[in-house]
Amino acid sequence: MGTSRYYFLVFIFLAQICAEAKSKQKIIPCDEVHSQTVIIPYGRVTALNFPASPKEVILGEAGFDFKTIRSDLVIKALRPGAKTNLLVYLEGRRCSFRLSSGAVGDEIILIRDPKEKTFEVKFHDK
Repeated sequence: MGTSRYYFLVFIFLAQICAEAKSKQKIIPCDEVHSQTVIIPYGRVTALNFPASPKEVILGEAGFDFKTIRSDLVIKALRPGAKTNLLVYLEGRRCSFRLSSGAVGDEIILIRDPKEKTFEVKFHDK
């Protein structure tokens, strides 16, 4: 009985650690009107993960470099203190961001569409 209780407590502890690790991932909404701030750590890359593969990416200034890989936009700051805006076009949507390079930042940011949770259900009459 003591061994099973020990395994149960270890399981609960590990489940809590996994839940906390998941909750620490940063999520930013895709907003067409208000630019979302993203800090890119200088000397490292940041991946913006979109719900769909970006169709077009327009960067305001040459202080950053980027590469699109499937549904990720990987951004690297080319110099400390760089700042610019970024527009990302998805299928029928535009996401607006303010980029700035800094000493610390997030490595993976999930970009989600606020409309993503709503969906349309169509019924066909026979």
